[in-house]
Amino acid sequence: MTEPTAQTARPPILFLMVTAFLFSIGFALVFPVLPFIVAAYVPVASQQAATIGLLGAAYALCGFLGSPVLGALSDAYGRRPVIMLALFGSAVGYVFFGIGGSLAMLFLGRVIDGLSSGGMSALFGYVADTTPEEERGKVFGQIGAVIGAGFIIGPAIGGLLSHVSLSTPVYAAAGVCVLNMLWGAFALPESLGVAARRPLGASHLNPLTQLSGALAFPAVRRLVTVSVLFILPFSLMQTTLSLLARDALHWGPGQVSTVFMLVGVCDIVAQGVLLPTLLGRLGERGVALLGLSLGVVGMTVMALLPALPYAALLYLSTLLFASGEGIFNASLSALLSNAAPADAQGRVQGGAGAFSSLAQVAGPIGGGALYTRSGPAPTFGLGAGVILAALLLLTGQRAPAPLPAGKNA
Repeated sequence: MTEPTAQTARPPILFLMVTAFLFSIGFALVFPVLPFIVAAYVPVASQQAATIGLLGAAYALCGFLGSPVLGALSDAYGRRPVIMLALFGSAVGYVFFGIGGSLAMLFLGRVIDGLSSGGMSALFGYVADTTPEEERGKVFGQIGAVIGAGFIIGPAIGGLLSHVSLSTPVYAAAGVCVLNMLWGAFALPESLGVAARRPLGASHLNPLTQLSGALAFPAVRRLVTVSVLFILPFSLMQTTLSLLARDALHWGPGQVSTVFMLVGVCDIVAQGVLLPTLLGRLGERGVALLGLSLGVVGMTVMALLPALPYAALLYLSTLLFASGEGIFNASLSALLSNAAPADAQGRVQGGAGAFSSLAQVAGPIGGGALYTRSGPAPTFGLGAGVILAALLLLTGQRAPAPLPAGKNA
């Protein structure tokens, strides 16, 4: 059988899209039940937020550490075995989390699943191997759309399955990973021929090398700072939103799931429907400023929820924040691209992604600890203040012009 080479094999788009869809469903399934699972092991309510924050940080940190390793392994040994390994690892992580029995088992499950999440880099590498350059944007857009759809459907399924037991959504996530792995064993050919593979080197396994890509250009450094200042409150919100709904509105898992469904709907509508019009009228920088402004308002309303415990306010704040997050992230990628020369795009985007991962480690830890000490109002109020700082920083920065290759901003 002839070895496939880059861009010669027809990509199994359906499998790749379903893999991304099931991955996002599996991750989103646990959102509505996480506070209630943790409560079984941390009976003191004031300590639950810190524990949830540490669980989220463990997942993000292991994703940061695992992504370059699995990416390098896929360059050396092929995409297919790494994708299969990542799906198997995620299934194992979910099973450990579902079995529970102790906080140590919960953390072990999150660590395994976080390391396995780096397999998405192999999936994107598969697309790059098998898709012509002019079509990659379209395919990546399709994959991004189905990931957004998974974040809508996942919490809904998780909320429904929680009526059986709190562990049922987690076991369901493990099940879809196993089924997808079995499908891939028959439907997924290798995309990277032996001749195109790169030897595995120690430098490829060091996640810190990614950070340098975002530090070489001053304009990029400023934009990355803005991005981090937004991601910190965003990851804080992901960690504590379920707690806010439970503590302020006394909601259960089924009701909490509707908030995460709204996040997914807003993300799809903002990026798929509103973004093209907004970019035409405001440009990338204007859209980014609008996204940050919506984030400030949305998180400020969340901070008011303990004093004004109305479900409508929670939905309104989520709609504003999620819409702002969707258009901000999309426009930021374009701003980063314009701030770097053509021959440094990969380094810049990879470095920005690495800083994003680190912010998703710090956000849950800080947010969980603050929620534990001070409660929801100061936690979300501080988050609004941090996004306001990002807004002011971007307001004071002139839009970067595209750079020629080899030039620093």
